[in-house]
Amino acid sequence: MKAIRKNYSGLAWVVLFAIIALTACNSTSNQDKQANEATADTIKKEITLTPETQSLLYQFPTPFEVTMMLEKAKAGFIFDITNPPANVTKYGTEKSKALNLGIYSADMSYSATYNRNDETNKFLACTAKLADELGIAGVYDQSLLEKIKKFSNNKDSLVGIINKVFSQTNDFLSKNNRNQIAVLIAAGGFAEGLYLATYLNEFAKDNTKITAIIAKQKENFDKLISILQAYNMDENMKPVADELAKLAPIWTNYKIDSGKKLPQIQSAEIGDLAESVRLAFVK
Repeated sequence: MKAIRKNYSGLAWVVLFAIIALTACNSTSNQDKQANEATADTIKKEITLTPETQSLLYQFPTPFEVTMMLEKAKAGFIFDITNPPANVTKYGTEKSKALNLGIYSADMSYSATYNRNDETNKFLACTAKLADELGIAGVYDQSLLEKIKKFSNNKDSLVGIINKVFSQTNDFLSKNNRNQIAVLIAAGGFAEGLYLATYLNEFAKDNTKITAIIAKQKENFDKLISILQAYNMDENMKPVADELAKLAPIWTNYKIDSGKKLPQIQSAEIGDLAESVRLAFVK
C-alpha cells in the first residue's frame, strides 16, 4: 500500500553477455533474440479511427485540468509523489515511453501550476527525452526550453506554453497517423492526474473540494475508455485498457459527490485503486 510513494531505489540492470560464441549460427540466433526483445511492445500497426473517436482523442483534456483544480482547492505540492525523473532512462519500448510521456506531462503540469521552477524543468527534460525517442520532432525543441525559462515566474504564460505543446503534440501525431501514441500519452496523463488527486485527497484535512475534482473525472474516464475500445483487438493496447478499467469502481462503488466530504477509509481505498493502475504504467 502506497509503496511507490517512497520508492527512491535505483534501477537494477541485468546485462547478459555471451562468453563464448560456439558457432556463427548460435551468434546469429542470439542477436535475433535480443532484437526481438528490444522491439517488444513496439507499435507495428495503426488503426483508422472513426471521426467521432478521433474528435474525442483530439479534444481530450490536458493534465492541467486536474492540476489547476487541485491548486484552486488549495491542495499542497508534494514532489515525492511524482514519477522520479531518474526513471526516464528505464523506458525502452514505444508503449512505455508514450505512457510515461503522458505521466511526466502531468507531473510537469503539476509543478508548473504550483510555480515550482526546478521541478518543472526536470519534468520538461523527461518529456523532451521521451518525445525525441518517439520521433515527435520539433515540438520539444530548444526554443521551448528557452520559453519555459523566460516565463518560469509567470504561471499563466507557462500554462499557456505547455498547453500549446500538448496541442502541437496531438496535431503532429494525428497528421502522421500515429494515433496509438496519442492515446497512450492521454492514458498516462489521465492516470497520473487521477493518482495525484486521490493521494492528496486521502491526506487533506477537508477533502470536500478534492473529492469533487475526482468526481468530475468520471466524464474523462468514460471518454478514454470509449477511445480505447477502438483498440480492443490490439495485443499491446488491450492491457492498457484493462488496467484503466480497474478504475471504474472509484465512481461506481463510492458515493463521490460534489460538496460532500469522503470518509478517510474510502479515500484510502480509491487512492489504492488509482495507485495500482499508475504503478502498472511507471514500473
